Amino acid sequence: MSASSTAPGGAPGPGGLRGLLSAWVFDKQVPAGVGFLRALGTALGVVLVAQALTGMLLALCYVPSPDHAYDSIRYLDEEVRTTLLGREFAVGRFLRGFHHWGASAVIVLAGLHLLRVFATGAYKRPRALLWVVGVAILGVLLGFGFTGYLLPWDMKAFFATDVGVNIVAQVPRVGPALADLLRGGPELGAPTLTRMFALHVLFLPALLLPLAGLHLLLVHQLGITPPGARVDEPEVKGAPFFPDHVVRELLVATLALAAIALVAWRLGAPLEAPANRDAHGYEPRPEWYFLGLFQLLKLFEGQSIVIPTVIVPGGVATLLLLLPWLDRGKERSPAKRPFAMTIGMALLAAVVGLTAWGWRESQVEEPSKPPPYVRVGDLSYVPPSSPPFAPPRAEGAAGATSGGDAAGGGAEGSADGAAAVVAKGEALVASYECTACHLLHGAGDTSGAGAPELTGMKGGHDAAWFALFLLDPVKVRPDIEMPSAADLEMNDGDRAALAAWLAQVSAR
Repeated sequence: MSASSTAPGGAPGPGGLRGLLSAWVFDKQVPAGVGFLRALGTALGVVLVAQALTGMLLALCYVPSPDHAYDSIRYLDEEVRTTLLGREFAVGRFLRGFHHWGASAVIVLAGLHLLRVFATGAYKRPRALLWVVGVAILGVLLGFGFTGYLLPWDMKAFFATDVGVNIVAQVPRVGPALADLLRGGPELGAPTLTRMFALHVLFLPALLLPLAGLHLLLVHQLGITPPGARVDEPEVKGAPFFPDHVVRELLVATLALAAIALVAWRLGAPLEAPANRDAHGYEPRPEWYFLGLFQLLKLFEGQSIVIPTVIVPGGVATLLLLLPWLDRGKERSPAKRPFAMTIGMALLAAVVGLTAWGWRESQVEEPSKPPPYVRVGDLSYVPPSSPPFAPPRAEGAAGATSGGDAAGGGAEGSADGAAAVVAKGEALVASYECTACHLLHGAGDTSGAGAPELTGMKGGHDAAWFALFLLDPVKVRPDIEMPSAADLEMNDGDRAALAAWLAQVSAR
């Protein structure tokens, strides 16, 4: 071996690098007639790299716990900003939007790439293993989508994940154990969020990287399938890979990134109200790439639920994996494969039809709205959220509010519940001597502080805002002189109950 090909210590030197670039780029050839559709795989790879980079940046601010996940997302959307070309730019909102819409772009590009390979018969020998690895990668990408949309910890994330985990539970024998493993217990909660986060950022990347590496290696060794060539014909490669096809690949990848960036800049990423398991009448709506399966689920009930949860998805996955051995003909041209093309188009029509049906029905329900955002003081900390689930009740507070009240629902839903909130709230006002500074029904303010009437406050704040305000009033309103919950030795149960009362009486 020459000295120019190996650096000291055995590392590849300039000669080795030149050889690698020559083999993979400069001296590589592709079949004649290769067009832009053959660039979808590269565009998918580029978008996946962008997803990894934006995900790492988002992880710097994200807190994977039910108490702080939602507020860390709001912090990203509202507070992570920078100055660009003399204008303030919401970089956190853009990054989250790019990652959100990038996930959809990944599924679209992967689906189009798979369709192109199917339509051109590129799954036939000698590329059967390449097809199987591609199908496995698609499964991992769907796993990224499923584990990722729980992380904002809003209503859509919570209930859609609950439906998804319940689908897993329908798998015969192993389903219940798998569902408990995903949830970390019998119900969705803090362990679920931790496990979904770990799957999303650790386990699934660990699966994707070797699969993607194997896929690239097989593509390099086997090359691009010649358009229309039969299996038994020699594969002629007479067109240069560089610069012709490289330009096509870069152009498609650039267009994909630009489209994602434009949508992210204009729309950001959606966010609903904080997760609340006690919300009544909420209609779960998964991301669009699971809407078809979700809509199919609505057509079955009872023991037949195994059809949409196990038989259909399992059958489709098996059919895709075995396709190279089920279609062993030598023809690759779509016109000469009528049976395979008919089955494929029927399956595609069913997926598109169910997805469109599910999307149309999902537009009927008005999505829940996030509470008003509270800009906190010097931004030295991310404010704790109202608990997404029922907090511990204060001793003796039989009618105390639940976590649903803090999120905007719960006890106010009935006359008895509203009366209990009022009774508990006024009892707490007396217990913590709030009328030393405030008026209550026109009486109080024994210290002459001139604080506002408690039952006459305006501003449209909900229980989440009042709970945060009581936690540390000066952080929310630096110009106010008011003791915090800690100063008053107020426990979390009393703070939640008092916040629910303030939200109720100020909304009258």
